[in-house]
Amino acid sequence: MLSPEILRILFGFVAVLGLIALSAFAARKLGLASATGGMAKKRRLAIVETLAIDARRRVVIIKCDDTEHLIVLSATGETVVERNLDGLPASDAVIESENPFSQLMSARENFSKTKKDAA
Repeated sequence: MLSPEILRILFGFVAVLGLIALSAFAARKLGLASATGGMAKKRRLAIVETLAIDARRRVVIIKCDDTEHLIVLSATGETVVERNLDGLPASDAVIESENPFSQLMSARENFSKTKKDAA
């Protein structure tokens, strides 16, 4: 049987190792520790923006060496949609787009007219 003094030392050693592991895990999750060992180095790869299309697919803009790429990620694989994106549009430029439902509304109106004429 081990003496109480040895058990106390062994428990203290295990507790200290557990606290070190817990601190390392927390630092990694919070982004305080890096794989380069803490050396300040500019990263070459970054995720600029992510947008979920549906439950299984998402669109991602990835920046690598000052070049942006548009990629669709899904469960079956990845698809590069566009390479060498220009980046953000000018802030003073006004983007005017047609109402996406305008064609649907005009088709509905035409259908209503033909239905009334038939009656």
